[in-house]
Amino acid sequence: MTESIHILFAAWGDPTPEGRVAKTDAAIGPEFYYSDPSIPAPIEGRGAYLDHIAQFSAKMPGAEAKVVAVSEHHGHARATVDFLKDGTRMVRGQYFADLQDGKVVRLIGFTGMGEPA
Repeated sequence: MTESIHILFAAWGDPTPEGRVAKTDAAIGPEFYYSDPSIPAPIEGRGAYLDHIAQFSAKMPGAEAKVVAVSEHHGHARATVDFLKDGTRMVRGQYFADLQDGKVVRLIGFTGMGEPA
């Protein structure tokens, strides 16, 4: 059930627009919603999300996102994701997903692991 999360984040490191589209289409469901602290407002829809990860790829050529842990229950998932550049972790984040028919329909990310301030 969580394979779609791995596929979705693999798109972040795909160097080609076609590869990012194919991976994203394989991973997301209809009416996709995405939010994380790096964007000024949540993103709704496939096109806006693809634009966002294309910007990531343009700003950080060769960077990638790798799922390092994932757990799932009752149609929800939590994933720990490392963002890497040349094999070195730049940042670790935690994402919470709603899954429908095996695909991600809502994804909300946080920087870090929720360490106490």
